[in-house]
Amino acid sequence: MSEKQNVPVYYFLGLLESGKTSVIIDFLANNQFGKAECNLIIMGEEGEEEIDEELLAKSHAKIITVEDIEELTPEFYQELQDKYHPSSILFEANGMWNAGDFMNIPMPEEWFDFQNVGLVNAETFEVYQKNMKDRFVDLFRYCELIIFNRCDHNTRQQDIRRNVRVVNRRANVIFESELPDFVEEEPELPFDNTKDVIDLDFDDYGAWFVDMQDHPETYDKKRMIFDGYICSAEKKGKVHYGVGRVGMACCAEDMMFLGIAGAGAPFRQLNHKQNERKWGQITGVVHCKLGSDGEVENLSFKVEEFKEKAKPQDTIVYFN
Repeated sequence: MSEKQNVPVYYFLGLLESGKTSVIIDFLANNQFGKAECNLIIMGEEGEEEIDEELLAKSHAKIITVEDIEELTPEFYQELQDKYHPSSILFEANGMWNAGDFMNIPMPEEWFDFQNVGLVNAETFEVYQKNMKDRFVDLFRYCELIIFNRCDHNTRQQDIRRNVRVVNRRANVIFESELPDFVEEEPELPFDNTKDVIDLDFDDYGAWFVDMQDHPETYDKKRMIFDGYICSAEKKGKVHYGVGRVGMACCAEDMMFLGIAGAGAPFRQLNHKQNERKWGQITGVVHCKLGSDGEVENLSFKVEEFKEKAKPQDTIVYFN
């Protein structure tokens, strides 16, 4: 082909009978593909469900069976690229393979890692986790989306979320069930927002920021301690101060500053004409003013103390 393609690679991880093939079938059935497209399905094991030939033809998909992880080499991937010029890659991994062993194999320059999805059968999770804990740690570590299917009313959602969170705080955990009255529980906050003083762990800033936007009155007059930036900037002759961190909503190109207006003596050390910001431990109080209609009129943060410190290598806020 004359033009270089961007070929998304979807990894589907999980033990046998976790529902990997079902998700791939849904992907093929719910998307419209042009006649010129080719979707390659690399299958590392035969699941409990098969993809019928009619769906394969309709979605312009072809299955490539791999029996041994040793077959996965840069040369093998390049052969697939040269032969099929795929528009997407759907990789159904063998549940007994270590994710790092195949996800770190160099791919053709046209391919890029788009999404890593983990599938877990909630009916067998607790039993399997006791005997195969390393398999789940591997899955939790590498997947940004983890789907627990076949849930029922006995599924311990909060315990499962905590299990995932210990390994990967960035993962989005979803619970699915065929029961009509099944309810997915709201995730618990990783900190106690009833305290008068809330000392946030480094990875909890995003959860706090989102909850503060949803329930600002909860944090009125609360004293907060967290690592982040104090910032200053001059716009149209007016100096603005703020505290916060940079967050990534969905991709590296979608960065935003997750902050609130600030005030306090520590800002005087900043050069607002240079839009200066400094990283450190911030201690201060949230102030929330509501209007007569109950809507937020003003949300601000009074910085009481700022201790400058070395900035860690990765300061980005990632969302669950």
